[in-house]
Amino acid sequence: MLGLCPRIMAKTVEPAFQDPFDLAAGGASLTRASKEGMLFSNPALLRLASGFIRWIGSSSNLLVNKESVDTARRFLPGGSSGDTGASGAGNTEVVDLILKNPLRLGWGQAVSLITRSFGGSFFSRFEVDFAASQYGASGLPEVAIKTESYNGLVLGAPIPVPLPYLYLGFTGKYLFASEESVTADVADQSQITKYSDPNTLKSLYSQNSGAGVDAAALLFLQGSSVDFSLAVKADDIGNTRLTGDSLSPKSLKQVNSVGTGLTLHTGDDMIHVAVDYRDVGNVYGEPLFKRVYAGTKVTVRQMFGVAAGFYNGYPSMGAVVDLFFFRLALTSYTRELGDHPGVAPRHMYLASISAGF
Repeated sequence: MLGLCPRIMAKTVEPAFQDPFDLAAGGASLTRASKEGMLFSNPALLRLASGFIRWIGSSSNLLVNKESVDTARRFLPGGSSGDTGASGAGNTEVVDLILKNPLRLGWGQAVSLITRSFGGSFFSRFEVDFAASQYGASGLPEVAIKTESYNGLVLGAPIPVPLPYLYLGFTGKYLFASEESVTADVADQSQITKYSDPNTLKSLYSQNSGAGVDAAALLFLQGSSVDFSLAVKADDIGNTRLTGDSLSPKSLKQVNSVGTGLTLHTGDDMIHVAVDYRDVGNVYGEPLFKRVYAGTKVTVRQMFGVAAGFYNGYPSMGAVVDLFFFRLALTSYTRELGDHPGVAPRHMYLASISAGF
């Protein structure tokens, strides 16, 4: 058995592209976001800078779940599968490992120019997920392969307003999006081998495309050592319609979100605590733990930072080193694919390298 199955899109209440440091802080980014994350989370943040250029450069992200790392170790020389390495393992052993350990891999890129007056970013994100169950629809062990692909161009700018402490912003975007799901019986070894090839996975999807608009407002009350922020954001105003041959998604629904943040700062050092409540109207029908994001960021001399929070109901954490032309970020978080924590978690490791200033 092999079939393509339409599914509800997974890119719902979260930005299409997120900075690793923002994810480390639980994904709470409406009141403070990093680099190109400002365009995707809240374009009103562009005005909050002392210099004109906020960021110009490129970022590359690599994503892998803990189970993938553990499985890879099994096939390395000296691993528990023997000294012969991956070439000595048969399809049966591969299937046995997938039955026990879901695998998720991904990567992303962004080339961005962010200033106080405008910003733009070309971005791309692709993730693939392998998971298996002992009993599928046919009663036999079944492997499910799911892909998520989002890429496009986002342009944003703040909107001048004659009111103190209030900042407005908007983004226009053109997206290419695809999410597909394939299921195959484990008994069909030819299909398992075929769909274990990353090059073959790319042929599973064609993309839908469409243009949309986001808008945001930020109330920013700045003090000598304490700042307070309140943000309101509307994503995909009026719904963003997507057309093409992909099964899903066909549209991105309008999502309204609010967030609040408190910042303690002294010179170039700061502690930022934030909570985001996304999709207030719950148009996607997500459980509450997938709509509330909370976390804390700590930065020292605007060069070193650590962050921690709660993402999808699980702890998240990470660190960043931001030098003049080079930036390295490492993040650990858990993405829950099920309706409740503990149903289908993916414990993710994310590494990011950026070049720019």
